[in-house]
Amino acid sequence: MTNGTENIQMSPDQLLRGRYEVIVVGAGHAGCEAALASARMGRKTLLLTMNLDSVALMPCNPSMGGPAKGHLIKEIDALGGEIGRNTDRTFIQIRMLNTSKGPAVQALRAQCDKQAYRLAMKFVLECQPNLDMRQATITQLLHEPLGEGRYKMTGVVTSNGWRYEAPAIIMTTGTFINGRLVVGEKTQPGGRAGEGPALGISDSLRAMGLEVRRFKTGTPPRIDARSIDYSKTEPQPGSRVPLYFSRDRAAREDVQLPGGKPNPVYPTTAEDLHGWRPQLPCYLVRTSEKTHQVIRDNLHRSPLYTGVIEGIGPRYCPSIEDKIVRFADKTSHQIFLEPEGWRTGEVYVQGMNTSLPEDVQIAMLHSIPGLERAEMMRVGYAVEYDFVPPHQLFPSMQTKPVTGLFLAGQINGTSGYEEAAAQGLMAGINAALYARDAGTFVLGRHEAYIGVLIDDLVTRPLSEPYRLHTSRAEHRLLLRPDSADLRLSDHAYQLGLIDETRYLEVVQKRAAIIQAIDHLDQLSFTSSRLVEQCAEEAGIAPLGQLMTGRELLRRPEVHYRQLATFAQRVEAEKEQALLTFQSTLQSEAVELVVEAASDMLAVDTIVDTITTTLTLPLLEDEAAEEVDMQVKYETYIRKQEQMVHRTRRLEEMRIPETLDYQTVPHLRTEARQKLLRTLPRTVGQAARVEGVTPADVAILMIYVEKLRALKASS
Repeated sequence: MTNGTENIQMSPDQLLRGRYEVIVVGAGHAGCEAALASARMGRKTLLLTMNLDSVALMPCNPSMGGPAKGHLIKEIDALGGEIGRNTDRTFIQIRMLNTSKGPAVQALRAQCDKQAYRLAMKFVLECQPNLDMRQATITQLLHEPLGEGRYKMTGVVTSNGWRYEAPAIIMTTGTFINGRLVVGEKTQPGGRAGEGPALGISDSLRAMGLEVRRFKTGTPPRIDARSIDYSKTEPQPGSRVPLYFSRDRAAREDVQLPGGKPNPVYPTTAEDLHGWRPQLPCYLVRTSEKTHQVIRDNLHRSPLYTGVIEGIGPRYCPSIEDKIVRFADKTSHQIFLEPEGWRTGEVYVQGMNTSLPEDVQIAMLHSIPGLERAEMMRVGYAVEYDFVPPHQLFPSMQTKPVTGLFLAGQINGTSGYEEAAAQGLMAGINAALYARDAGTFVLGRHEAYIGVLIDDLVTRPLSEPYRLHTSRAEHRLLLRPDSADLRLSDHAYQLGLIDETRYLEVVQKRAAIIQAIDHLDQLSFTSSRLVEQCAEEAGIAPLGQLMTGRELLRRPEVHYRQLATFAQRVEAEKEQALLTFQSTLQSEAVELVVEAASDMLAVDTIVDTITTTLTLPLLEDEAAEEVDMQVKYETYIRKQEQMVHRTRRLEEMRIPETLDYQTVPHLRTEARQKLLRTLPRTVGQAARVEGVTPADVAILMIYVEKLRALKASS
């Protein structure tokens, strides 16, 4: 490993440049969230990056969100993270995906201005108290032996020989560790286009007992917007109604896009530019048989098939050549042309990741209708990089062999900005807690998609870059994106990541939801001419019988606001009927009215019915939608809550850190090997380890209970 201090003649005092509580290495999406979380928790924090102009850069698609990924952003925001706020400041398009499906899988996706996002995040970092930023390349990780092959972190050394000390180090190095860029037969060192790799870190990690492997990812070419034939594309406009990732209203108003109109080359409508927020559309095109033939004819030149690339790539974000081979029966694939910014002419060719030679990339583009004259501004490429298999981590993101070393982002073998940001946030929180010996913070699989993500990483073997999907969550109805603040804000407030004003908003929202649901149970409607008329006016199908507010809201087509309007109309009509009735009683025909009324109901019963309170509390849109979801899906939600309750005993049964699985009798050899490799912290986590059967779990439970009983008796 290269040691940048070897030939520098300085005293130790001159080399030491600062002492911190937490040092974050790398300023991508994981590093930014880690540094902000640590600093917001009051820890003296240092953020080191190879290039201060690349902070929070979006080297691949400048988009945020999508299925599961949008859920992560909502949860990060609820925990006081920045990615949601920064997306709201800088998006040029936003839309809701999967609207035809259930609420558990609907998700926001936004297209951001690439440069505006970077600059806005850098501004946030520079304004954050307790946080220093430095441009430096790390060449050495300083550590002390603890015995039995374990180490403790003490600091880092940069390439110019400067030393920074801290008990907690967070590595968020992305694709830079031993990075290699590949286009066709050409290769060169680099973490991404235009930036060199980080060398020496892998050797330092191995020296501390960590296993290091190799993965691969890629990015598509970028084309000139002026060379696209938009008449052959299908515009994909943004949402016509306001949508945001963050609950922070200040971020919504703090738009950081370049002033003025967008680049005029993009076809837009008045609705695009003059709606609730100016937006740019994306444009859909499709590959053709000619495209597929070009790729097949050049597979012998693809680094994926010639052996130039050895790392394993992501299954769920494959290269275009991989798609053509794996899905040979398909005659075309969707390609989205996505502007990289409000005023730039660079267009990202979504769905066309490739490392084929440059001439083949141009031929592929020209074979797509609408791109016959496309000019390529940047070539697509693949990048190979080192990563640390995450089974070597505790759920706190701290490594098992090295105390005080935390890893987050692509260094853990994940793909995606959102997955990286979620890990960075959790690593930042736990590093801050570790620095003051204040325990750990771990989210369960039933609490958040962040919990699902991290539990998958530390429990299950990773054979390819990890990407989060909603299908990975067994309790996804409990993890709806719009409930993230209700689920996680208590944690955020206790950790000091959100202020009291924001927390009180969530408390008030939660109380309003509870009150509204309580009112629904007290509310009832009798099927009468007056009630049915009001229902029709509110767009509600005939009741036909006595129904409570909760029963009405369970109908798929009925929503809380609609029901509240209906209740108000019924109440107003009955008040009017009461006034009319009382006026009639005072008239000269009082005896006739009473006589007629007695044939139907007693007068006092009529009055009691008329004066029943039927109003529902007014709610903000988010709270009203949450009431809708809780009522409509309450049976399914209750089942998932019962499932969580049944498994909670396993999740709460902790396994002693000193447990030697070799001494556990009757465990199968495979289970013993897998448990020794993973070192689960709870019996619940052990049950999810691949190769561990229910019988193994039962044996482990009995053994742990015996150990607990022996300890109690002694």
